[in-house]
Amino acid sequence: MSLITQPQSVEGQPGVLFQTAGDISLSGSGWTFEAGAGTNMVYLPFEGSYPDKGGRQQSPVFSLGRRGDEAGYYRLEFQAMSAGHCYWWLDYFDKDGQMLPDCNSMVVPGDEYRAYDELAYVMGAVRRMQVAFVSKGPVKARNVKVTGSTAEDAARWCDQVYAKLPPLEFKAPADAMRLLPKTAAALKNGQPWRVVMLGDSIVNDSFNSVFQALIQRDFPGSRFDFIVSVRGCTGCPFYRTPEEFKKYVATHKPDLLMIGGISNFSEFSAGESAAMEEVIKQAREQVGCEVLVMSQPLSADWRKNKSGEKDWRKLMENPEYRRGLDYRPARDCARKAGVAFWDLTAPCHDYLAAAAGHDFNRDGVHNNDRGKQIIGRVLREYFRAAR
Repeated sequence: MSLITQPQSVEGQPGVLFQTAGDISLSGSGWTFEAGAGTNMVYLPFEGSYPDKGGRQQSPVFSLGRRGDEAGYYRLEFQAMSAGHCYWWLDYFDKDGQMLPDCNSMVVPGDEYRAYDELAYVMGAVRRMQVAFVSKGPVKARNVKVTGSTAEDAARWCDQVYAKLPPLEFKAPADAMRLLPKTAAALKNGQPWRVVMLGDSIVNDSFNSVFQALIQRDFPGSRFDFIVSVRGCTGCPFYRTPEEFKKYVATHKPDLLMIGGISNFSEFSAGESAAMEEVIKQAREQVGCEVLVMSQPLSADWRKNKSGEKDWRKLMENPEYRRGLDYRPARDCARKAGVAFWDLTAPCHDYLAAAAGHDFNRDGVHNNDRGKQIIGRVLREYFRAAR
């Protein structure tokens, strides 16, 4: 079996940035193993504190060969077989080697190799990438390849994932863009537009849905640059402080700030509402951007709750599910501040209620490719209101 590891473009194969032909565990592949923390709970910068996911088989860090700050699409292909719960992982690094928000999803357990074809939207600040497989049990992977892709290919990939799911019966309200007139205009007139998505790991999932390719297809003349700015288990009570607002928002100079996730209202208190209002105020006064508040999309699957309740709206008062389901605090805060509000909760969870037989989680909280795709389709419908 031949083995090639190239942390740069592969000669004769345009667009190939990294490739290992054969089993990643073979000597000379360049892949290394990093043991798990060995503790029950670990902190991941872009997810938060969760049970240890296990050890990592990881590739060399390789360059994307970028010369500027333009975002792009990348395809990850591999074959894998895992004895238990396993994740494929893309870690991203900026020009200084600092980690940026990552992308990961599931490797399906089984005793035979399965082929995977994944697409990622990678923001412009990323300069280098690393592929990893994370699992507590044995996992085998082979024929790993990362190539450059296009918005057109990425949109087709989204369609392929979505085609295996029940259709989403949702149309955004006609006035969804009423309080975002500059963003609506930029979608149609081709003005460069920087969009910062602020929040937690669920916002990172939303960003990694590759909805950007769907927006580009719907508005082919648009020049939107999407940036994800997240910290695990973190919401506006953290981002409201001047130093963190500068680091996570102002430094990116957004034209549109999208605030979301499930971590803005962990206690549903007046103080948390005030924190979101403060972030909105700083965005208006210091950056001068348009602001959008999004309610919680898919996260934990309430269909698995022990009470057997099938109506997600009846679970909004249950402390175990409220953080992921109760959209009212975000809605009320947006209304009070006079900014746009997009309800992602109702379309996502109405869909979940009707999608029997489909699993949308990669763990107890976060989304797999299917879950991400539903979030992305809901976001797409809201942006399409600008037409």
